[in-house]
Amino acid sequence: PEKIAMKKYDPVVRKHVEYKEAKIK
Repeated sequence: PEKIAMKKYDPVVRKHVEYKEAKIK
């Protein structure tokens, strides 16, 4: 699969972040 960057809501930072293949804590 291709590397898809999608906006996901992160409850930790309480804002929308751009999610890529690598997970950001």
